[in-house]
Amino acid sequence: MTDTHFENWRIEARQLLQKGIAPSDTYWENNPTFLESDESNLKPLLSPQVPPEFFELAQFVACARDENRWSLLYRIIYRLNHENKNLLKVSVDPDVHRANELAKSVRRDIHKMHAFVRFKKIDIEGVETYIAWHKAEHLIVELGTPFFMRRFGDKPWSIFTPDASAHWDLKTLTFAEGIPQHEFQHRDQFDEVWKTYYKSIFNPARLKIKMMKAEMSPKYWSSMPEAEIIHDLIRNTPLRLQNMANAPKFKAEVPENVSWQDLKKAALKCKACPLAAHATQTVFGEGNLEAELMIIGEQPGDEEDLNGQVFVGPAGKILADALQKANVSRESIYITNAVKHFKFTQTDNRRVHQKAKGSEMQACKPWLEAEIARVKPKVIIALGTTAATAIYGRLLKIKDERGKAYVDSRLAKSLFVSWHPAAILRASSIEEQISRQNELAIDIAQAMNATKV
Repeated sequence: MTDTHFENWRIEARQLLQKGIAPSDTYWENNPTFLESDESNLKPLLSPQVPPEFFELAQFVACARDENRWSLLYRIIYRLNHENKNLLKVSVDPDVHRANELAKSVRRDIHKMHAFVRFKKIDIEGVETYIAWHKAEHLIVELGTPFFMRRFGDKPWSIFTPDASAHWDLKTLTFAEGIPQHEFQHRDQFDEVWKTYYKSIFNPARLKIKMMKAEMSPKYWSSMPEAEIIHDLIRNTPLRLQNMANAPKFKAEVPENVSWQDLKKAALKCKACPLAAHATQTVFGEGNLEAELMIIGEQPGDEEDLNGQVFVGPAGKILADALQKANVSRESIYITNAVKHFKFTQTDNRRVHQKAKGSEMQACKPWLEAEIARVKPKVIIALGTTAATAIYGRLLKIKDERGKAYVDSRLAKSLFVSWHPAAILRASSIEEQISRQNELAIDIAQAMNATKV
């Protein structure tokens, strides 16, 4: 059976179960058939029972590029009815283990599709339309493309793969035959945008080719415009590292043994790094100078830069909501940022946030350390990767580290990390946004509870 539609398999499997046909007596290819068997051994089922978790697992297995997937699924569903209704909980069972492996591979492939599809703009009868070609490992078009309908639903688009294609017309998502890559020949200005973006995030100091290929497999490169520059970036890495080593280092000159007010006044005059030349002002921390909990964000946003206060823009509203849910008053804590100046790119009508470089973070670190030394918080919670890097001294993933306490730090008794409110605002779906909002509130509450230990 080669049809990827799980519903077709489900109907046919039910018929076989009702007849009592054992897995060993079936043969799945273009159509399921069963071999002759002793009818006295048949165990017909008028109403086969299948747990909901099987269907959740099976919809992914059905999309695996594996010729044995249909027989595997039938074997599991047969065993659920004749052998063990809790079979799916036995993770070491060979059939269950194989099904979970296939499902995991399919889910990973869908994630890669979401990350690596590159749309190109074309004009179709005067309508701005976007098209993309992607080589998937599995048969994931129907499962993977609804994400793009939710994320980019305001424009018509089509995604082509060798197996199938998906088409969104602003109302309906439909599916059709796929096309080989050589039939998809289209380039546009977005190709150069992707190259520029990739150059900006490529860090030669962290180049690990094996890890890079594991995350962005070369099998996807042919449809990704930025892949055209990867070899040049790798080849030029030694020279870029040398240039980085020779580049001037920035470090703020922080006065010692002064009051918080004098510390803030000195920070307002800081010109230690190039960010100060473009930002409106230094945005220093604020709050309770005797606080047991300190919250550290990444850097000021547009509204913070104009107002001179931390977390007063859209991200500030998200933080305020999390503090309220955690039953923590803003007046009881101290809030600051790892970087004190707003880094941005100017567009026609607005200033767009940019991530601070390591040298810029390093330049601001003395101010942050001076704030910590003055407040002496028992617990610090860093929001976002930049803040986490500043206090942990290493790069880490928020989703992997949140909820964990790091103790015996020279900065505070306990360190925590959580989502930055801006990351919540940029979440890919409403569900993810709500989940991160709740996690931020939980993490703040956990950090506050840690101050009482």
